[in-house]
Amino acid sequence: MPSRRTVLGAIACTLVTGCSGLSDDPSTEEATATATPGPVVLSPVDAAAVPETATVGVLPETFGELEAATRDTSADVTEHRWAHVLRDFDCFAFEGTTYAVVERTSGSGGYINKYSVSEVDDPGNESTVRVADLPDSDRRAVVDAIESGEHRYDSDEGGFDPTDSVYIYNESYYVFTLDVHGDKPVVVTYTLEEADDDRCVTLEPLSLDDAQAETLDTALQSNGESTVTGSLARTLAESGVGFVLRGGSCYELSVSASETAS
Repeated sequence: MPSRRTVLGAIACTLVTGCSGLSDDPSTEEATATATPGPVVLSPVDAAAVPETATVGVLPETFGELEAATRDTSADVTEHRWAHVLRDFDCFAFEGTTYAVVERTSGSGGYINKYSVSEVDDPGNESTVRVADLPDSDRRAVVDAIESGEHRYDSDEGGFDPTDSVYIYNESYYVFTLDVHGDKPVVVTYTLEEADDDRCVTLEPLSLDDAQAETLDTALQSNGESTVTGSLARTLAESGVGFVLRGGSCYELSVSASETAS
């Protein structure tokens, strides 16, 4: 004779679609299947090889820096390693807007020469120039240099640029000796600007908790192929991203098939 629990359970099942049968015998109940996420392999990849249709996941710290940079696109982002990766993308979409990392240069690429000025006994075989015959501005510069014993020439500012000649001033002979030559570097900086393009790599934040973010960051510090498992692997597999950006490197995700355990 069926027990009262079995009868009540059967009545309840007629009201609930998909309810499995109840029994006093626990051995008849179905085992519950649990999907165990397979490992996720992250392999370094050249950013230039990332397809423009790809979705790239970014760690929370990088996402915050990108938010700040997009609020002020004139800001210099050169020191951020991710800027050098994004530079290799023609453009990227971030929170609904497309941007590009652009290169800006400053500095003329000129030079600065520093001379010492000394008196010599005779001009030797060198050509001579009488200071009195120089243009006013050059004459004043030479006189100042003779009195101080030094002269500085900046190619950007112009002015008197000494030659190998011997300069005659008050019946004495003077020469300019080049002591220092310094090239002015051309400074390259990166900034963001909005881009008018609808085929761009899409950046998405990875929804990682602090522990997962730390685990991922640690795994990628090897700069080689890395494998993650457990909840982090599940989160990455379910994120829908094909690549991950960390610092100055980009990684491609390879998701293994999930294993099913009873």
